[in-house]
Amino acid sequence: MIRIRNLVAATAAMAVTAIFTLSAYHSQNVELEFAMFGGNNWDVAVQDSYVVYDEAIAEFEKLHPNVKVNYVKGIMKEDYSEWLSEKILMDKAPDVMMIQNKDFDKFAQLNIIEKLDNWMETDTSFDSSKIYSTALEAGITDNTQYALPIETVPYIMFVNKTLLATEGIEIPKADYTLKDLYDICKKVTKDTDGDGIVDQFGIFKYSWQDAAAANGAVMFSSNGKKCNFTSEELKKAVAYMITLNELNGSQAVTQENFDAGKVAFMPLTLAEYRTYKTYPYKIKKYSNFQWDCIPMPQGENGKNTSRVDSLDVAMSSRSEHKALAWEFMKFLTTSEEVQRKIFEDTSAASVLKSVMEDDSAETIFTEDMADADRTLHSQMISSVIENGQAEPQFSAYEGAMQLADSEISELIKSDSQSDLESELRRIQQKVTEYISVF
Repeated sequence: MIRIRNLVAATAAMAVTAIFTLSAYHSQNVELEFAMFGGNNWDVAVQDSYVVYDEAIAEFEKLHPNVKVNYVKGIMKEDYSEWLSEKILMDKAPDVMMIQNKDFDKFAQLNIIEKLDNWMETDTSFDSSKIYSTALEAGITDNTQYALPIETVPYIMFVNKTLLATEGIEIPKADYTLKDLYDICKKVTKDTDGDGIVDQFGIFKYSWQDAAAANGAVMFSSNGKKCNFTSEELKKAVAYMITLNELNGSQAVTQENFDAGKVAFMPLTLAEYRTYKTYPYKIKKYSNFQWDCIPMPQGENGKNTSRVDSLDVAMSSRSEHKALAWEFMKFLTTSEEVQRKIFEDTSAASVLKSVMEDDSAETIFTEDMADADRTLHSQMISSVIENGQAEPQFSAYEGAMQLADSEISELIKSDSQSDLESELRRIQQKVTEYISVF
């Protein structure tokens, strides 16, 4: 009981402190440091990555007349992690900072970034239910919220409409299955020029991780201390990939095959779709065939689950302006005006359901697109994000997945299912040994 009273008192104290602190900002000049990188998080072409955030900062400064938000331009994504780490080592961590996935868990474990649970719980104006739960999960590690999402991008399935039409095959419905995908891939995989070599293929870049997500396989515990690579869901996913891989015989499917219009399906991010579907980028890629996108297929015991990646912002645990930093983070995440501009002017989706499900959002997918029978719609993207799967956030994750991917990819290439169960047990042991040292 004493512990509960102390917790309530601490929470109330935080709320009162925030109120008085914010009031003070209206009577004194304050500079808030914001760290961001140029370009974008999804590695696609952009014209000016700063415009959206310049406009958001201007609006925030209008709401807080005595506040100036500063950031450094010209730090590109590939240099950002090193630049930010140097700032932190010099004890000059920005008040609010974009966080890359590779840094997130490390910053959380080292207490470089602030825990946000109390801020979220005590701020009555903050409603987490308005944000896609999958996007929010990207800012959680060890059951604690450390960051808020500002952009999100799901994986969706590319469909070569021209190739399917030539083969007399309809575009799959949104609820298509792994079996449906296999059946179509089997029909289109063939030698089209009669030289005895397969030159038309069903799919490119579809991975065992995608099949695992479709089957609902969970490979790691939430804290990353345990792994499970022997589940029936993962076993079926790997067996499926072996069968799918066998369709190509000894031929390796390449990016050149895809660019030549010789591949029926390929997973890609929403950012890639939006970039290359619109002028002028459409003249550089995929110009010799028509294409569109649908959700990822669903597994036997799963659903149309896509991997979802998000860009987060976090607060420095040493910030002298935490209440204001929280307000700025919250503004970037929950302001419908800011999130609508992010959806309109970047290659990402909004993290707010209200923005993605608004009728006006549909125009984002119709302007500059010539195809009258397009299949991608904002409501569908909203469903893909909501039902998506965020990557776990723990320090060993990246290395553990690289190890698992190397082992499982070799297993798939072997085209053998005879000893699949024991091979997965072996991989489980290797991954377990790897994560145990963290």
